[in-house]
Amino acid sequence: MNRLGGVQSRLSEFLGRKITVMVIPHAAWKPWRWQVSVAFALFCFALWVGATFWAGFICSRHVDYWITKADNRVMLAKLSSVAAEMDKAREILDVAKSTDRQLRVLLSLSRREDAFPGEAAVGGPTGADRLTLQRLLAIDPSLMRQSDWHRRLKGLREESNKRLASFQEIAWYIGNQRSLLQATPSIWPTSGQLTSLFGYRISPMQRFEGDVGEYHQGVDIADKPDTLIYATANGTVRFAGWSHGYGQMIVIDHGYGISTLYAHTSKSLVKTGARVARGQAIGYMGTTGRSTGAHLHYEIWRQGRPVNPMGFLKVRSAGDPLGWAQPAVRIAGR
Repeated sequence: MNRLGGVQSRLSEFLGRKITVMVIPHAAWKPWRWQVSVAFALFCFALWVGATFWAGFICSRHVDYWITKADNRVMLAKLSSVAAEMDKAREILDVAKSTDRQLRVLLSLSRREDAFPGEAAVGGPTGADRLTLQRLLAIDPSLMRQSDWHRRLKGLREESNKRLASFQEIAWYIGNQRSLLQATPSIWPTSGQLTSLFGYRISPMQRFEGDVGEYHQGVDIADKPDTLIYATANGTVRFAGWSHGYGQMIVIDHGYGISTLYAHTSKSLVKTGARVARGQAIGYMGTTGRSTGAHLHYEIWRQGRPVNPMGFLKVRSAGDPLGWAQPAVRIAGR
C-alpha cells in the first residue's frame, strides 16, 4: 500500500507541474505567454492525435469515393466511345449487306435470306437498338444493363458471320464461273477456211468408198500443211496418238463435262497428261487418217455428246484469224 501511494503521489506531482509556452514575435508586439499543467498538455495532445486520425479516416473515405466516381466517369466515357464505334460497325455492316444484295442481283444468285423465311429482308438497327444506344450515350449508370451489351454484340457477331458466309459464297461462285469460262472453248483452233460444217453431209470419200451421206460430228478447217493448231480452252490432254479414221489426233478434257478433239494432225506438240492453256500450240495441221487433204477436223463434246462447234466459235476478222479479240458468242443450248 505504501508503494502504491508513493506512485500515485509522484504521478500527481508530475501531472501538476506547470509548462510555460512563450511566443516571441519579431515585430514590436509583446511576447505571448501561456502556462498550462502537464495534465492539460497531455489532454490537448491526445485530443489533437484523435482529431487527426478521425480527420484522416473521413478524408480517406471521401478520397476513395472521389476516385471511384472519377473511375466511373472514365469507364462510362469509354463505354460511350465503344457504343459509338458499335453503331458505326452496324452502319458498315448495313452497307456490306446492301452491297451483298447488289452483287447477288448482278450474278443472278438467290439471296441468303431466302433460306430463312422468318427473317425480314431489311437492314439497319431496330428501334430497340437505337434506344439502347441513346441510353449508352447518355452515360446514365441507372440505365446501363449488361444484357444490352450482350444483345448488341451478339447481333453484330451474327450479322458479321452472315456477311462473311455470303461473300465467301459469292467468291466461290465467281471463281467457279471463271474456271468455267477458262474451260469453255471460245477461239478458233487454227487459221484457214471452213470446208465442212457440223451435221449431215455428202461424204467427201464417196467417190472412193461409195458412201452417199454421213453425220459429221465436227467442223473441218483447211489450210496449208503444218499450220499451227491451238488449244481452244484450258484443260488436260487425255489422249495424243493415233486413232483409226482420225489419224494422229489430240483429245483435251476441259472439265465441266467439256472435251475437244483435234484430228488429222501431222505432229503433236503435247503428250497425254499435259496441262494446256487456251491459245497454246498443240500440233500441226496434216492429212493423216481418213482425209482428202491438209485440214483440221475439230469436235466439241459436252456431257458425252458431240455439239456444234460453231456455237462456241467467235467471228473472225482479217487481223484476228483466231477470233481472240472478239467477244465470246453464246454457247449453243445454254
